[in-house]
Amino acid sequence: MKLTEEFYQIPVAPERHLKMTYAQLNACGMDFDFTSVLQDGKDFHKITQDICVSYQKFHEGHLTNLFFSRKTPVLLDLGDAELISYYSDYIELRYIISGHLEVEIEGETACFTDNEICFISSMACHRESIKNSECLLVNISIDREVFNEVFLGNVSMTPLQQFLRKNIMKYSDLQHYLKFTPTGKERLTQIQDYLFHIVSEIRGRQPGYMDISRGYLIRLMDELSSGYQYNFSRQESALYAEKLFESVTEFMKNNLTTVQMPALTKAFHFQPNYFNNLIKKQTGMTYSEYLVYLRIERARLLLESSDLNIEEIMWMVGYHNKGFFYRKFTESTGLSPAKYRARTAGQRKS
Repeated sequence: MKLTEEFYQIPVAPERHLKMTYAQLNACGMDFDFTSVLQDGKDFHKITQDICVSYQKFHEGHLTNLFFSRKTPVLLDLGDAELISYYSDYIELRYIISGHLEVEIEGETACFTDNEICFISSMACHRESIKNSECLLVNISIDREVFNEVFLGNVSMTPLQQFLRKNIMKYSDLQHYLKFTPTGKERLTQIQDYLFHIVSEIRGRQPGYMDISRGYLIRLMDELSSGYQYNFSRQESALYAEKLFESVTEFMKNNLTTVQMPALTKAFHFQPNYFNNLIKKQTGMTYSEYLVYLRIERARLLLESSDLNIEEIMWMVGYHNKGFFYRKFTESTGLSPAKYRARTAGQRKS
């Protein structure tokens, strides 16, 4: 893999190979593209450019960092047995090249393994376990404004991509982390390629490197949201299900005349059983029952607010059989469409 090869092949000048503790690192004043300060009694990290990249190797109770600073690469062997918890003002993207990483995030222990990607929210208190981790990873630190800009970019998106981008940005202060797990070798190769290009651009710092890196981040997100499975931390699972349900409902409402289960599975990359379980948990209804509910609710609205005839409304909400439509409408409201319109018209007049 190119990422692994790069880590072991990048030349580091002897004077840039450092061994120090975390406290010494904070006090040394060297430029690693980030700073660490005490703020309100807590360790707080800030980055000094929009996108920063580093490698981290956890091996036999030791942590080695390879930083790409503004000058030349710095290889840092950290002397601490464990890290202290810290906050940051940026989003962290971590790709596990090989091995396993254990991170404590807001009191929850999260584990990541080969080829998984983790987003850690800004302001989430976290620390990596040196003792319990054995891995090589790429760490990409992204300024919050750049993150929002990149992941809400004006590119063509599937409903799933729209959902992920909107909610990663909107709830970045609520979600502590988001884990992506690979689902196919071809997409994994593409992900690795984008990551390699981001690392190469940040390391090389040629004219326009930051804009090029942003472009690769956009492509990376597109691949993640269509080719990876993703999991929120336990605290956010309910919020995730609620927001996903809202997005599924919006999709169904916008496609009432044509929506079928295959369209949902194609748009959101889940199996039919997942949608049935999601809708059942949120509404108590099956997918079919919920679709009928949405169609009848739209028919009620049109009967109340328009002069369209009943047959036109029937077609607009996705029904082609008049008898079936009348039966479902009557079961739902207790009235036929004609009587429902007459009653609501009378209520408006009174």
